[in-house]
Order: sequence, then structure tokens, then C-alpha cells
Amino acid sequence: MLGLGKRAHSARLALNLVYRRPIIKAGDVEQATTPTSNALIKVLVELGILVETTGQQRRRTYAFERYLKRFLN
Repeated sequence: MLGLGKRAHSARLALNLVYRRPIIKAGDVEQATTPTSNALIKVLVELGILVETTGQQRRRTYAFERYLKRFLN
């Protein structure tokens, strides 16, 4: 999946999560995948799948913006 190597399975679980809940926090991903959720989120942000929405260093919230835009337009 997208050249993620060992993270492919966790990324697939995270994507399933964001399709169900398009606005998430790192803790949500951690519960759904593994304790390395911050590293996985970083990859998903770099791929343009998630967007950080709070501008904070802690307790960040991420959105699956492309998915949300389909419903808001």
C-alpha cells in the first residue's frame, strides 16, 4: 500500500478509521492501530491524506479533508 512497507497494515487500519471518522486525534489512531500512531499520522500527512487542523504542538486534530469536501460541496 503506497510503498509503506511494514506500516502498510497499520495504514490500512488508519484509513478504515478515517473513512468512519474523518476528524481524528492521534489517540484515536493509536487505539485502532499501534502505539506508533504519531509516525503513521506523519506519513499520512506527508501523503496528503490527513491535514492537521489545530496548529498546536499537543492534542492535535487531523482531518481527512478530501473526503469531507465531497460532502460539504
